Parts: sequence; structure tokens; C-alpha cells
Amino acid sequence: MKEYILSPEALVAVQGSSKGTQPKFLEKNYWYKQDQIGYEGIAEALVSKILSQSSIKEYVSYERCLVNGRTGCRSENFLKQGEAYISFQRLHEIYQGSNLTETLQMLGTPEERIRYVLDFVYSKTGCDCKEYLSQILTLDMLILNTDRHLNNLGIVVNSISGENRPAPIFDNGNSLLSDWGRFPNPNWKEELSHVTGQPFSANLEYQAAVAGIGLQLNYSEIEKLLKAEPESRAVRVLEYQLQRYKKMIPELFDLK
Repeated sequence: MKEYILSPEALVAVQGSSKGTQPKFLEKNYWYKQDQIGYEGIAEALVSKILSQSSIKEYVSYERCLVNGRTGCRSENFLKQGEAYISFQRLHEIYQGSNLTETLQMLGTPEERIRYVLDFVYSKTGCDCKEYLSQILTLDMLILNTDRHLNNLGIVVNSISGENRPAPIFDNGNSLLSDWGRFPNPNWKEELSHVTGQPFSANLEYQAAVAGIGLQLNYSEIEKLLKAEPESRAVRVLEYQLQRYKKMIPELFDLK
């Protein structure tokens, strides 16, 4: 595994997690993250491999590495010249002057929350995020992502062209039971009932169904990729989840 030694000047505090501010490094157009709670780097890399054999084209690819002696991962900056990432949370603060998370909590159902976000983003930016949400919430169901929140859902704004687009899918580290503090049981199947989702429902399956299943997978190619992976709890969890949702997430036969 390659190691990267980064200077303190490269450290950036990013409001990138519902658990709080996560330290990240930005150097030469690459982002670096150190594992904080478990095996997030492994989870990020595995999810990248899943997405490489999926119908989703806009996503950030992560590779495992050592960051200043600690396990973690790195990814290329997805923003190009003149572009800025604006989270749904920040967008709501700009236009409504209020916290989007708190606004959604006042709505009664996941259907209402998803509709509110879609209507709000479209009305303010002209950006249709229906497919984006269906893709990302289906993925979160599959990988057991417990940390999808309104800071890692957002749009990319291009100040040069004036165009807005949904952001690529990124920040999947709190997946596959990677949080040892929250899911410590060696018999990981017993932890599945403790998994809760967000930001529209605590039930990952339900919020994915409400948004619409937006993912197809090339299961045979994914199986080959996972067989080449070192044995780990993350791989076992992912294999279990792929089998669990094989009837719900359709087969992808053509990646072209």
C-alpha cells in the first residue's frame, strides 16, 4: 500500500460528516482522508469498485493508502476550474436562511422530505436531482451507509458557464459496518438490525424505495473483483448485501 507524507499546511477542516468536522488533506488536486472510526478507507475503495461495474457514471473513485503513517484513502478532486461544490444544507442556508435538517424534521414522511428537497433545489438552481437521489439512496441501502447527510448531498456550480449539475457520488466511508465503535460485534450479522439511515428516513430500504431504485449492477464482474480482494469483514458484508438485494437491484448487462 502506497504511503503519502503530507505537510500540516495541507490539512483542511471540512464539514463533511454528520459526526462533526472531519480532518482531510488537500495536496496537488488530491484529497486524503485518514481512518477515524474503523476501516473507512477499505469501504471507500470497495464501493468505488462496485460503482465501476454499475449504471452510475458520476462518482468519485477512492484508492486505499497510508496517510502520514495511518490507513486511509485518497481521491482526485472532482471540481474543475471555475467550479464550486454547494451542499444542500448550505444551499438552504443561502436561500432560506434556515437549517435544512431541522426543516425536514418538521415534515411528516420520507416522501414529503424528498419532495421538499427536490422542489427546493430545482426552484433555486434549475438542477433536477431526482435521478441523483434515486441513485445515491439505492447505493446507500446496498452498502449500509449510515452517514449520508445534507453536507455530502449537493450540486456543482460552474461560475464560468453558469451551469449547475448534481455532484458526483462521494463520501461512502461510513458503510459496510466500518464503524467499530458502533458495530463492535464480531458476529456482524447481528449488527444489521442496528443500522439506521438518513437523511430522509432511518430505514435505508424505505427511503430508497421512495426515491425509486436507481442502480443496476454487473454482478458477475463484481464477483470477480471481490474474489481478488483480501479477506476482510467489509468484503463479507458487501457479498452478503449483494445477495440480499439481487432481486431489488437489477442486473446490468451492458456497461457501454
